[in-house]
Amino acid sequence: MQLQRQFSGQLIAIDTKTAIASGGEGRIYPIAQDSSLVAKIYHKPTDEDGDKLTVMFSMPPDAPIAEPGHASIAWPIDLLHTVGGREKIVGFVMPRVNKVMPVHTFYTPKTRREQKPLFSYLYLHRTARNLASAVNALHVRGYVIGDVNESNILVTDTALVTLVDTDSFQVRDPYTGYVYRCPVGKPEFTPPELQGQTFRDIDRAPEHDLFGLAVLIFQLLMEGTHPFSGVYLGSDEPPPLEARIRSGHFPTGTKRIPYRPMPAAPPFEMLHPRLRQMFIRCFEEGHGNPSARPDAKTWVNAIREAEDALVTCSKNTQHKYGNHLSRCPWCDRAKLLKGRDPFPSRQAVSNGLHLQPAKTKRKKPQPPVVTQPAVRRQQPSTGLPRPLGQYAVPLLPMPMSPRSRTPAPRVSCGQV
Repeated sequence: MQLQRQFSGQLIAIDTKTAIASGGEGRIYPIAQDSSLVAKIYHKPTDEDGDKLTVMFSMPPDAPIAEPGHASIAWPIDLLHTVGGREKIVGFVMPRVNKVMPVHTFYTPKTRREQKPLFSYLYLHRTARNLASAVNALHVRGYVIGDVNESNILVTDTALVTLVDTDSFQVRDPYTGYVYRCPVGKPEFTPPELQGQTFRDIDRAPEHDLFGLAVLIFQLLMEGTHPFSGVYLGSDEPPPLEARIRSGHFPTGTKRIPYRPMPAAPPFEMLHPRLRQMFIRCFEEGHGNPSARPDAKTWVNAIREAEDALVTCSKNTQHKYGNHLSRCPWCDRAKLLKGRDPFPSRQAVSNGLHLQPAKTKRKKPQPPVVTQPAVRRQQPSTGLPRPLGQYAVPLLPMPMSPRSRTPAPRVSCGQV
């Protein structure tokens, strides 16, 4: 397939047998003439697609450059149209993103341990900060993501973030006022005021994105725990997650609700105090007043403050935790998880110990049953054996070797 770039005029050849990825709207192909770029070609391109892409091309967001060759937002850098006859826009060119994985690979303990075991809590903070920075760049330019979810955020080993699927974002034409809406969304990242709504009929606003952003930051810093997951205390069937979001039932918040936090989730007190305040602002105050949700720039500053307050455990240098805590919560958590350390040491990773199954409690061997010899007495013996008793059973690149800090003095902060 031969196509032409709309603005550079360059002709490019697309080998339709070499798709890198495929989705509901189109496929992504490599560009032979430039390995740093890829092309997205729509299955059924429309005139509206072309108009939307033209607006996006003319108004790119001012995303900070983390390092050469990395794009924090995979934005269209040119459009592609057919050659000969009636020219029709059928796709666009965007930067190619290499050596990345979806963000959930890093915040889910199991996949992080298996695939990225040296990605520490400091790296998770930096990932959250870079994510908030990219979202802020979009909002400043007037764009709304709409479909905030864990699949459209890619992360490198050094905590750099790239937002993809940008052509699904909500775009407003500044000259005509026309809004190209985002027609989709995942319920677990959708704010309470939009739960159950038809997205194709709604103009979304930045505060809607801010709910999904806070959910992702919570998951990054709380071992993949969704902020609205919890143990239901009622006697009837537990409500689904979207119903909990709609009701504002935030288990680790300040209000009395029929839930308690998940028993295996990290304690909310583990988070930096300012971050805890911001989650409460977003999920409690923002429940009835969406404008109360912290904006992306505020999240950037708060996460930077929390990151600067991290100290290093004396027993495992991969354990980073807030200096407001009296002891390392990851050491305690490793014990709770029966030896499965959320952030295994470099030595453990080198020896493959981080992939071993969780330790099981070994039962003490039971002594054999011994039959005592019968004692001759005046009365006849019953002949029954007498058993013995049994025992009871960057947007900055992340430095690969962060500088350790001296732990803060012990303070009273409750259990962690």
